[in-house]
Amino acid sequence: ARVNAAGLCGASDWYLPEREQLRTIVDYSRYNPSINQGYFPNTKSSSYWSSSPHADNSTYAWYVSFDGGYGSRYAKNDYVYVRLVRGGQ
Repeated sequence: ARVNAAGLCGASDWYLPEREQLRTIVDYSRYNPSINQGYFPNTKSSSYWSSSPHADNSTYAWYVSFDGGYGSRYAKNDYVYVRLVRGGQ
């Protein structure tokens, strides 16, 4: 909400992607980071939040890791990177 209120890059339709949406940019042929840095420069070999809640525990959400392409859950109060995406037309 704060990013959209601030108009990051002149846009106000940013959102946190779902787990499966975030996994579509993982490049499993690469490692540390497991992403094409030509398209996604400065991506850390670390975990990134998704907007997907964990079904077994509402205090957890799914993340995708770009050091190897795997994912799991973290407590929602953990510090994890975010990669925002913009709404489609």
